[in-house]
Amino acid sequence: MSGSVPDSGCGCCGTASAERTEQPVRAGSAVRVRLLAGAEQLGIGGEDLGGLAGLFDGGDCAAVQGRMAQLVTGRLAATEARIVELVEEAARLQAGMPDARPGPLEEVAGLQRRIVELGGMVGVLQGAAARLSEPATTGACREDCACVTAASAVTTPRVPASRMALSAAAVGGGSDIVCTLEGGTDAMSERITDWQTVVGAATGREPADGGVTLTFDHDPGAAVELARLAAAEFACCSFFTFTLTIGPMGMRFTVTAPEEARDVVTAVYGTAAPAASGGS
Repeated sequence: MSGSVPDSGCGCCGTASAERTEQPVRAGSAVRVRLLAGAEQLGIGGEDLGGLAGLFDGGDCAAVQGRMAQLVTGRLAATEARIVELVEEAARLQAGMPDARPGPLEEVAGLQRRIVELGGMVGVLQGAAARLSEPATTGACREDCACVTAASAVTTPRVPASRMALSAAAVGGGSDIVCTLEGGTDAMSERITDWQTVVGAATGREPADGGVTLTFDHDPGAAVELARLAAAEFACCSFFTFTLTIGPMGMRFTVTAPEEARDVVTAVYGTAAPAASGGS
């Protein structure tokens, strides 16, 4: 009596066909590649990346997701803290150069651009953290599991702009001193450049309660630009208050914020020149 031999392989020795064995291998390899590529996009590398690969190879997606969540949380906290440090550094530079010397201004502009770049990364990491908080897949990782799709998750970022906001984020609370990157990082980068141009045209700076007042000559174009930028900035960082006054002596543009966000005001708009000390 002859036994039937399946088309897919040898029935007597149990050998599977190449098509049946290679397909799951290829699928698993593709998921592994996507997982590791996404982890690298989130700034995970070196031994941490190798550790994720080892966990993936172990076939326990819950373990992969748990470890990846830990790494993303750590990266997020470090990136948020670095943003606040850069804001404080830019504020110190601005406070020390009310005469707007070119060298320091270029350094401040570089810090402002870096802050925007890191803000974009915070948005990516926050999206990943939210995705990784979802229930884990049972068994091996699949192409639609949280750890594979974390890098592409989209969320509305909340970028802490002060140490108080950092402290609130650390305990899972909220803070008003955050920026939401309204319009994306490209729009924010363009706006920073536009602010640098407009602020550079100010004829003077005066202290204001909670911020600084920039003075300008009469210029309808500058007035329109100040109003446009203020509206866009408020949509992103709603802790600011902007006031534009036009009168016989020219234009006055006042920027204020709560005490805990004072460094943000100084980092972007500068500070009033210190009063000159009287000679003996």
